[in-house]
Amino acid sequence: MNKLTMPLSSGLKYLLNTTKRTLCVTGASLLMFVSSTASATPISDMYVFGDSLSDTGAFTALAPGFCPDPPYADCRFSNGPVWVEHLATDLGVSATTAYAGGTNWAIGGQRTDNLFADSNFGGQLFNYLGSAGGMADADALYVIWAGGNDFLQNDPDGTYTPGDAAQNIVDSVATLALAGAMNFLVPNLPIAAPWAIEFNMALANGLNGISSGLNITQLDVFSTFVDITLNPGDYNLTNVTEPCLDVANATLCTNPDEYLLWDQVHPTAVGHQLIASAALAALAVPEPALLVLFGFGMLALVRTRRKMFL
Repeated sequence: MNKLTMPLSSGLKYLLNTTKRTLCVTGASLLMFVSSTASATPISDMYVFGDSLSDTGAFTALAPGFCPDPPYADCRFSNGPVWVEHLATDLGVSATTAYAGGTNWAIGGQRTDNLFADSNFGGQLFNYLGSAGGMADADALYVIWAGGNDFLQNDPDGTYTPGDAAQNIVDSVATLALAGAMNFLVPNLPIAAPWAIEFNMALANGLNGISSGLNITQLDVFSTFVDITLNPGDYNLTNVTEPCLDVANATLCTNPDEYLLWDQVHPTAVGHQLIASAALAALAVPEPALLVLFGFGMLALVRTRRKMFL
């Protein structure tokens, strides 16, 4: 029987225990990596593709029985709004699920091949383009965050390779660009495991290879989580390695606003706010007080087994 593990929280704990003594943290390294010049130009709308990290209630419309039970909030995979909802508010647009008439096509549990798939398999991009008559709004922002479920569902090892997963996202960007899209926000994975780090590297290289003429902002969530893990007090957090909700034992922490992780693989509502602040800063959108994130000097590798779903 495969053991249920915590790929995100265990990786963060590994980073905290093994790298805090050796990292030289400065404000100059690996804050965000951007493959083209980010712009503060207002956007017309925001279209989102991905998994539960960006899902704003897809199952409410698609299959209510699949919504996570309380204390999960409003069919989100967290205890409150997810990061794209905060980002949408900051940008003056909406992140309502597309399955209830909005622009967010993300669905919990989906992999990168569920994004870049033909219409016969319900690919998110093809469903969006079908609804838009095959033309993408050139003034909109297109958010694509996926890959976590390729990692988590990779059993046996090799079922979903990091290179293929990264290429699916690159192909998704290219497909949208051919339809007229210009502006993209693509986060990487905040998972300290060899598969995920190889994925992050392949994703960055692939996006850099198609960036000419496009505005692609690559959001380095991995670096963001490393800094939060090493400097929790800077973010008013007291626990950055353990989940607030222990699903297996049905226990809940008393102070979720002081936790980075809601469950084994999903951030708390506060964690999502931190991701949104990092995204807003990477997009070069003015904000009264931008979150200052620091870089890191090395990548830590930790192997985990994976069976949870993003």
